Amino acid sequence: MWTNMLPLHIDFSAKEVLIVGGGKIALRRLKTFLHAGANITVVSPEACEEIARLAEQNEICWKQEKVSVEHLHSPFLIVAATHDHDVNEWIGKNTRPNQLVNIASKMEKGNVLIPKIVKKGKLTLSISTNGASPTLAKELGEKLSSQFDDDFIKELDMLYEERQRRIRRR
Repeated sequence: MWTNMLPLHIDFSAKEVLIVGGGKIALRRLKTFLHAGANITVVSPEACEEIARLAEQNEICWKQEKVSVEHLHSPFLIVAATHDHDVNEWIGKNTRPNQLVNIASKMEKGNVLIPKIVKKGKLTLSISTNGASPTLAKELGEKLSSQFDDDFIKELDMLYEERQRRIRRR
C-alpha cells in the first residue's frame, strides 16, 4: 500500500478535520490544518495547554470526551493521535472508505501520511519518509528550506505575478 502513495496538495479551507487526542502529536497535526483554514474539532477527555487555549479563543472546537462512532461520521480528514494504540486502530476500523484517515501510531492502518511541510512565500515543500523517520523528514525540511533565500522567494513571487498577467490577457 505505501508504495502507492501519491503526494497531493489539498485545499483544506473550511474542511471538517477531526483530531482525536490532546497531546503533542495531536497539537502538531492540529496546527498544520489550522494554518490551512480547516474547521477543527478535537475530541479528547484531556488536552495540552495550547489546545485548551485555542478552544478558549474559539479557534477550534474541543469536545472533552472519549471518541465515539458518532464523531467519525462526517469529517473530511480524521487524525488518530491518542496515546492508546488500540483506540487509534479502532478509529481506523470505524471510518468510512472515502474519508482521509491518519493513524499517528501505526501509519499503515490509515490511508494518509502527513508530511513535514515548509512554506516560504509561494514555495511549498512537503517531505515524507513514508513513516520511516518523522525526525529525519523534519531535518530534511529544514535543510531544504535553508537553500531558498529571500531573493529566491521574491523571484518566485514575480514569476507568479507574471503568470497571472499572461492568464488575464488570454
